[in-house]
Amino acid sequence: MIIIQLIIGLFFLIQLFSWASMLAYQPKEIQTRSSYPKVSILLAARNEEKLILRCLEAMSKLNYPKDKLEILIGDDASTDKTRHLVTKFIEDKPSFQLYPITKIVGKGRGKANVLGQLAHKAEGDFYFITDVDVELPKDWLLGLLQEFEDGVGIVSGTTMCERGHFFATMQSIDWLHFMGYIKSFAHVGVGCTSVGNNMAVRAEAYWQTGGYEKIDFSITEDYKLFQEVTSRNWEWRTVLSDYSLGKAWFIPSVSEMLHQRKRWLIGARDLPFNWKAMISLYGLFLPALFILLILLPQYAMLVWFTKFILQSMFITILCVKTKVRPFKFWELIVYEFYVVGNTIATAIFYFLPVQSVWKGRRYAASYIRDGIE
Repeated sequence: MIIIQLIIGLFFLIQLFSWASMLAYQPKEIQTRSSYPKVSILLAARNEEKLILRCLEAMSKLNYPKDKLEILIGDDASTDKTRHLVTKFIEDKPSFQLYPITKIVGKGRGKANVLGQLAHKAEGDFYFITDVDVELPKDWLLGLLQEFEDGVGIVSGTTMCERGHFFATMQSIDWLHFMGYIKSFAHVGVGCTSVGNNMAVRAEAYWQTGGYEKIDFSITEDYKLFQEVTSRNWEWRTVLSDYSLGKAWFIPSVSEMLHQRKRWLIGARDLPFNWKAMISLYGLFLPALFILLILLPQYAMLVWFTKFILQSMFITILCVKTKVRPFKFWELIVYEFYVVGNTIATAIFYFLPVQSVWKGRRYAASYIRDGIE
């Protein structure tokens, strides 16, 4: 019983801390610039015919001088219409460039391999990195760029899923909820990772790591880059605001979502102890609550209700900070049960002897070691 009380007590301490941290956080206003450095956007694309134009249309509307911006797209052996669609879209847009990625260089695999090769083509002083399924706000570049004070090597924005049907809305709440924890700790100087679909790195800091071809491969390539950059005494920043908020397309199936979660948990093995402890604590909260429900049902229901209220208030604060429409009360209620089901399913799937699959590529040992699919 003491262990259960300890788990629940620590869980609520983190909830209250995150709630207070986000109340204290105030996003910066976009600053007026007197000069504009050259920036490069690096985009890895693999079989993205359904979403590539949504992403490129948003990039074509970015609020930044076109002569100071280059958008480099790496086609990672796509077998659908991705290359054709990109070629047609960029034919009258000189700031966009398409590069076929046909080989593996060094330790890079998958997205890391594409980004590593695009970096060699990039001429910018800063590399902005996103994913094809993300639609970016027009001031994204300006918002992240203003965080690069002297000594800052890497900056992350915030991403949530695009709202839509029920499953999409649940993912939208879930992503914003998780991003809120990252920002809550970042606000007091506790780093976790960069956000691989919404980030920027100073070119100087990137090349000090040797680039992705020199960095030991991880399925979560964003964390490895964050780790390598910060280990060289570069500072980092995390931004949560409307101008840094990317809208990712929702994952259409439970199976694909479980593969994504498994990939994240595999990458989490490299996280520092404090974040491993927090993830473990969140994983233990549910079984602790179930045990409490058997032993002291009324007390368990009070704990669950309190958790729901604090969590819902936290998510609503995040909506205010990012200037998105708050979620409806019934959506937050349903989300509470969604979290329970998602946590159980993810835990089971993580321990199943199933290879991690992403973007149609199996990250088997042979691929990670030798690049053989």
